[in-house]
Amino acid sequence: MEGGGGAGAAPGAGPGPEPESESEPQPQPQLELEPEPQPLVGLPLLEPGLPLGPAAGAPLGYLHVLWQREEPAGKIPARRLRRAARLHRRLGPTGKEAHVLKRLREAANSNDLDTVQQLLEDGTDPCAADDKGRTALHFASCNGNDHIVQLLLDHGADPNQRDGLGNTPLHLAACTNHVPVITMLLRGGARVDALDRAGRTPLHLAKSKLNILQEGLSHSLEAVRLEVKQIIQMLREYLDRLGRHEQKEQLDDLCSRLQMTSTKEQVDEVTDLLASFTSLSLQMQKMENR
Repeated sequence: MEGGGGAGAAPGAGPGPEPESESEPQPQPQLELEPEPQPLVGLPLLEPGLPLGPAAGAPLGYLHVLWQREEPAGKIPARRLRRAARLHRRLGPTGKEAHVLKRLREAANSNDLDTVQQLLEDGTDPCAADDKGRTALHFASCNGNDHIVQLLLDHGADPNQRDGLGNTPLHLAACTNHVPVITMLLRGGARVDALDRAGRTPLHLAKSKLNILQEGLSHSLEAVRLEVKQIIQMLREYLDRLGRHEQKEQLDDLCSRLQMTSTKEQVDEVTDLLASFTSLSLQMQKMENR
């Protein structure tokens, strides 16, 4: 029999193939090298001596070449991209991606506008949160960096995303009294009722800010005018979201008066009017909540 010829090999002979058995013949390889393999469609002819990995010249080598080729630009079906994105979200970020996402949050926390802008332009997800649920927008809102807040919103950051404690970016901006950031978040679609959880609304913030201004703690006329303008803008956005258009028109009048001021006395007069308006609005709010 052909299969038994190797049974009497000398003990000192070098290693050789295992003897075949009559009852269990060895299966034949499924992929056999053809004498003259035909080139695959779309694949250039292989030059002699072209390295193809461990199995040079074998059909597996052609797959190796195909894997190395880049997909033609604009030819990937949208369905394939969506499936890949869903799978990627289920699997979570890789180590490299996690590092980039962490860099975005750190840059927002350290007010590094250039790094935030570069990472967002590179496609970094602005909604990615850390293990406590905090996003880059949470950090920027807490720090009061309106430039970074606007940049994140422009790139799709969610103004209503909650951290592990249930805080939205609007909560954090309210707790830290950052009026311009509150205005941006309201314009960006932040839920007004999110502030109710902390017991504070823009009206409460405006009243506390105006009290400070009326106490004369600000030294510069321009600084006072800027703060009053920011408060008016915040209240206009807030009342507009609530549908209180009549009160919003009153704020428009105050804003026009503020623009025509040129002395500290004139600015103080607008500040007093705004304080009265805020107090009256708070009283109306309390009556509505009863």
